Amino acid sequence: MIARHTAAQLLAIPPQFPERLFSGEASTAELEYRRLAALWHPDRCGDPQANAVFAHIRKLYEETRNRLANGTWEAFGMRRFTAKDGRRYEIRHVRRHEIDAGEMLIGRTAVGFVLPASNADLMAQAQRMLTRFPYADERMRGQMEAALPSLPPVGQFETAAARVMVLSKPADMLLLRDVLAHYGGRLDARHVAWIISGALNLTCYLQYAGLVHNAISPDTYFISPRRHAGALLGGWWYACRTGQRLLALPARTVQYAPSDLLARKVTDFRTDLELVRAMGRELLGDVTGLRLAREKAAPEAMIQWLRLPASADAVDEYRVWQRQVLQDSFGARRFVEMALSHSDVYQS
Repeated sequence: MIARHTAAQLLAIPPQFPERLFSGEASTAELEYRRLAALWHPDRCGDPQANAVFAHIRKLYEETRNRLANGTWEAFGMRRFTAKDGRRYEIRHVRRHEIDAGEMLIGRTAVGFVLPASNADLMAQAQRMLTRFPYADERMRGQMEAALPSLPPVGQFETAAARVMVLSKPADMLLLRDVLAHYGGRLDARHVAWIISGALNLTCYLQYAGLVHNAISPDTYFISPRRHAGALLGGWWYACRTGQRLLALPARTVQYAPSDLLARKVTDFRTDLELVRAMGRELLGDVTGLRLAREKAAPEAMIQWLRLPASADAVDEYRVWQRQVLQDSFGARRFVEMALSHSDVYQS
């Protein structure tokens, strides 16, 4: 805590980060608020920004009270929860993201998803999807298990205001959105190639399992740069069985899913395949695909494939990608190191 804040320092605290000003105990936070209110009340303070600062302090304190009452307080890379049954939980994290359905807390070996109580139906859908994954044999299990959430989740509980699910993840798995940001919004086409290969392989499995994820994107997909591996950990509250009526979709999916499927509100493999292509375009620096050729962001064969509509079969898509697109784009297959670690992306 800063002993004496300036007006600029106080106004710079976003409303969603009250922990930067107040403590995580109700009695202490109240004393801190009273002290700050006395200092910045317009009747006592001559600072020309006193009115704005006083109002902002009140807003931060109200958010503090709400979070303490709801059992969702956060401070210094730790979110504290008080469940409905009185149990207390802590999720340590190195990065927090707002997502369509709520929040994502990324830790070193776990990722937590916090959905408001208003989205309880979506969390229930995720829980239904994450009960078991079918495998034809042990060989398929060995190939695909690491690309899917480990079951059961390591934690699930309810607070007065939220539904929380925590999934384990290897320490070297990084959120693709954070990797993309680390590289300034564009990845080398050779790295995009192995990322898309992994995502397409996963869509083949989802097709076998009769599942449509409906939210494949840099915000739900994690990668291991060292192992050239990927895992689809987020967004499972949008997943459905093939042919089921859609429950909900993130804004990104509404933008890139086939229009006929959106009109009929039905789940289909083409949605995931279109989302993988959109992810590839975004990783190259332009999700629309309009600038990729002009900017020579990737070999021509790769750009053309990413801009074409997806077929209706994941296995066909993967086969064409592996045997034609990658061959025409890069020639013989070879490993290209991506020198990136957890500490590079999530610096303390």
